[in-house]
Amino acid sequence: MRILFLTPELPHPPESGGAIKTASIVSHLRRRHEVYVLCFRRHPLTGEQARWAASTGQVETAPLNRRRTPLNLLRSYISGLPLSVERNRSDGMRELVSERLRSGDYDALFVDHWLMAQYLPSGFAGLALLHEHNAEYLLWRRQAAQENNPLLGFLLRLECERVRRYEAAILRRFQTVFAVSEADRQALLELGVGPERVRLLPNLPDPALLERPDLSFATTEPVILYFGTLSWQPNIEGLEYLLRSVFPLLRQRLPELRLVIAGKGAPSHLRRLARQTAGVEFLGPPEDAEPLFLRARLFIEASRTGGGTRLKVLNALARGLPVVASPQGAEGLEVVAGEHLLVAVDPESTAQAIIRLMTDEGLWRSLSENGRDLIRRRYLAEVAYGSLDEVLSGISTKA
Repeated sequence: MRILFLTPELPHPPESGGAIKTASIVSHLRRRHEVYVLCFRRHPLTGEQARWAASTGQVETAPLNRRRTPLNLLRSYISGLPLSVERNRSDGMRELVSERLRSGDYDALFVDHWLMAQYLPSGFAGLALLHEHNAEYLLWRRQAAQENNPLLGFLLRLECERVRRYEAAILRRFQTVFAVSEADRQALLELGVGPERVRLLPNLPDPALLERPDLSFATTEPVILYFGTLSWQPNIEGLEYLLRSVFPLLRQRLPELRLVIAGKGAPSHLRRLARQTAGVEFLGPPEDAEPLFLRARLFIEASRTGGGTRLKVLNALARGLPVVASPQGAEGLEVVAGEHLLVAVDPESTAQAIIRLMTDEGLWRSLSENGRDLIRRRYLAEVAYGSLDEVLSGISTKA
């Protein structure tokens, strides 16, 4: 089967959560199908990216780099599109899609991310699939609920409504829509799409993490690890909450405790806050995360907004590093609190959960083993991507 795959970012190197999911899907599809990728080029390709694109022979890019500015916000109101969609509007991409469809007989068009739904041609006769990395309107609703500034809160609620209307409209254009979790699936069903058309396509950790040896409590340090994309607003807010409300409680009770923060894209105010907080090490993007996993005693995910499922939590579970998560950080994952990870709802319960894992080797070992076992059973592509295979095999059978 020939599949035209549209995605907003070049999925190499797969560093952020979105890029990792996209690369995982592309890799899975290419085992059985011919996949041609069209994506945006936000910056000149690095040598590594250019070599990767050339080696596949089935990747084309269109230049686009439009930022969040007052002018682009005004343009989005004029066009009637949400700001994020307006920022990803490109005549070059539209022409590239049309040219590729004219030059090849594609059985399916896989739209990866709601931002690319605008490039589904109205006359496309093949199978149209949409992969929703998040129920987008839900992200905006949660962000608006957390905002204390009245004017910004009003603008966020307004944008949430625009996103909700647009998202509801695009869902109707696709035969099948994939959500990353049951919680996101239910959020998409609230927009009016038929339940038979929304299926699950979970986020997956790096499978190579399962091949590494088990971690040992005895060789770890009293270190909490946070490793994620630091330019994403829910991550920024979660870390600010951790640094201001949780970590000071911990240092009062365990003065030797340290927090290691790693990741790319951190804004200057977050870097400054981290460096001004006693006991915190800010590392930036690591070349290799393995030394961080070996050193840390637990992983923390403290986000209180956002949506979908947290790939960083799945990676920690796959590596066998016990996790303490907020309810939002564990949302959508097939986890049981107390069996696969610990869930904490406020600063005090978060501090207590962390102290338990710092001092209770039996609990630590149980969570480590159960987390890896869960990933092996539920979060490998051959299991988790079964719904995608079923949809495509139905087309192959008809063909």
